[in-house]
Amino acid sequence: SSQVQGPSAPEMPSAVFLILLAASVVSCCEAAAAKDLKLAPNCPYCDSSVYSYCTDKLLHDACCCLDPYENQLPLECKLADCSFLHANSCRDHHLITRCCCNRIL
Repeated sequence: SSQVQGPSAPEMPSAVFLILLAASVVSCCEAAAAKDLKLAPNCPYCDSSVYSYCTDKLLHDACCCLDPYENQLPLECKLADCSFLHANSCRDHHLITRCCCNRIL
């Protein structure tokens, strides 16, 4: 018996791909983050709970917080649902990216 199957779910990217993609987003985000945080050059303590943000969550928020005309963003950003952020705000995204995520990538 043959079954008709609907469209398959998109394949989840591998962890290595996400880390490489996040690293490229971090490198393109550092200038934007530094520009946005001129008044707060010192970084707060990065609690270990923040580091889970530094992969696909960071990528998602970067896609939503950065201007694609000023930053070269990955093509995956076209698929990002920007109706929500994982960080509390784009300012928090830039702060976490600059102060915490670039230490582990």
